[in-house]
Amino acid sequence: MVNQSTLENGSIMNSGLMCALLFVVSAAVLAQPVAGRFPDQKPPDRYVLIHAGILLAVPGARPQTGMTVVVRNDRITAIESGYLTTVEGAAAGSVPLIVDLSDRFVLPGLMDAHVHLWHEPSFSRHRAERGDRHPPWPGVPGSGAEGAVNAMIFARRNLAAGFTTLRDLGADDEAVFAVRNAINAGRMIGPRILLAGSSIAVTGGHGDSTPMARTGDEIERLANGTCDGPMECRKAVRYQYKLGADVIKFTSTGGFGSNTGLDPQLFPDEIQAIISTAHLLGLKTAAHAYSPIAIKDAVRAGVDSIEHGFLLDDEGIAMMKKAGTFLVPTLSASYPPPIFRIPDPPSVKLRNEYRAFERAHAAGLNIAFGTDAGTFAHGDNAKEFELMVGFGMTPMDAIRSATVMTAELFGISAEAGTLEPGKLADLVAVKGNPLESVAVLGNIDFVMKSGRIAKQDGRMIEPFNYPAVVE
Repeated sequence: MVNQSTLENGSIMNSGLMCALLFVVSAAVLAQPVAGRFPDQKPPDRYVLIHAGILLAVPGARPQTGMTVVVRNDRITAIESGYLTTVEGAAAGSVPLIVDLSDRFVLPGLMDAHVHLWHEPSFSRHRAERGDRHPPWPGVPGSGAEGAVNAMIFARRNLAAGFTTLRDLGADDEAVFAVRNAINAGRMIGPRILLAGSSIAVTGGHGDSTPMARTGDEIERLANGTCDGPMECRKAVRYQYKLGADVIKFTSTGGFGSNTGLDPQLFPDEIQAIISTAHLLGLKTAAHAYSPIAIKDAVRAGVDSIEHGFLLDDEGIAMMKKAGTFLVPTLSASYPPPIFRIPDPPSVKLRNEYRAFERAHAAGLNIAFGTDAGTFAHGDNAKEFELMVGFGMTPMDAIRSATVMTAELFGISAEAGTLEPGKLADLVAVKGNPLESVAVLGNIDFVMKSGRIAKQDGRMIEPFNYPAVVE
């Protein structure tokens, strides 16, 4: 005979056993992969076959005709003669996407070493009516949020122009970081962005955007990259590094945009502190510099690139060549400069008088393509090619400056700059032959960034990714 307590104990034991079994079964079910639910599931490989009528795989080398670029996911796996329709070694049933560019000229994605994505100039007299909240100077947003919206739009405009990699050399501590991170996370299709955050500048110098009322606020100064003396400058570099900067940009002279002149604004020990700290952290450095004195101070300290360099003298050219320092000429920002609405502006006079670009090119200096887009409308970057060729470069050398040389300056030659197996699939296509007329680069017809088509038949593709909601 079974008493009540035994029944109760048995029920309790059975209930406990049942709960344990349910837990094990539930855990086993949850451990099974569920299609579309878990982000760690590996998707099937994507294959794209690019049929290139003329292919300039390595700028500086001879173009090839009738070639296929084989792309798997984000990288090039092969470049074959003829027009392939299948991929050797692909999984059974895999159907590659074929992109017919057999009547196009295909080349690596272009790179611009000097842009400012959070703004571009505006001469409107009704800024307050547009809700721009009185930014400190025309074209500069009044907040990081506004700057981020600008940067999203301008990044896409640069991508549409064929620039798959950009180096942003001066914004704030928020805007372009947010856009770069969104692109890197795959939330939107945009150009690869290497950024400096805020430019390092001395109090009152070109690039100092700290409000007068906050000049003594240390955090405000760090966020804006403002520093005086070697110790402050080291700290300013480390602050940008902590934010996630990819490169450090500093303004060693005044500038046209801030009406601060062309003379040096940093002492040699401040320049040395900035560059040595950046290099210690594994970051390259870029110096906004006009004055020959400031250029030579930066080269002695080991700077990686001189931006603008309009007053570069022969001694400076010799020093840069010996050190392997790059020149980023930004001709587009000076000839003619859109930041002035006056006839025969001073930057044109300086450029034409000193002819630094022509002398640097003749001397064999490393020249990387850079435009200073943001001082003029984003997307017009290709006009730099026409200026470079007009001032003595061959079309091939101009293209090489925006691919091979920029990749070398950025330190990404193993990943980009040429179209070769193992490298990222960044490529563009145009109608016409840019080696015969470099002007055709102003009308990019097709853009692929990291294996994703961003522009086809002259039309941009939807930029954003809308993942399914996971409950």
